[in-house]
Amino acid sequence: MYPKCDREDRSRWKIGAGPLVVPKCRCYATRAMQVTELGHVSLFVRDLDASVTFYRDRLGLRETGRGKGGRIAFLSAGVHHHDLSLELARTDGAIPPKGAPGLYHIAFCVGRSRQDLESARNECVGHGLVPFGEQPEGRTPCFCVRDPDGHEIELYVEVSPAEA
Repeated sequence: MYPKCDREDRSRWKIGAGPLVVPKCRCYATRAMQVTELGHVSLFVRDLDASVTFYRDRLGLRETGRGKGGRIAFLSAGVHHHDLSLELARTDGAIPPKGAPGLYHIAFCVGRSRQDLESARNECVGHGLVPFGEQPEGRTPCFCVRDPDGHEIELYVEVSPAEA
């Protein structure tokens, strides 16, 4: 069993000319810096208006601003200034095949119950989106849709252990 991780007591960490030596701990800390949360995701898009419409009007993110002379839009799920930025692509490019290096998907939590997930699914279908990859079991049941550029967007709920 790993010892309890004490992120504040880094005096035990040996930093020298060689690789950083870190005591084994269950938080798997391997560096002095600790990321505390994901700040945002930025996507290049082919059609900024279509993408803003998808994320704002279909998924319910709030548009919080524009930048770079209108070439970038910022959208928020409600906590941060923006959780997603969309920037007009500077060049054309093919969508990479599934499994190629790069972004796999973005996941957004849409509630805390299976009913919330079913409601989100019905709303997506009502907007003409085609759900796929449905995983109805477990603590994070989900389904996916594609944005206007083909990015895979997972919509999930985090249910209580009793409901799982």
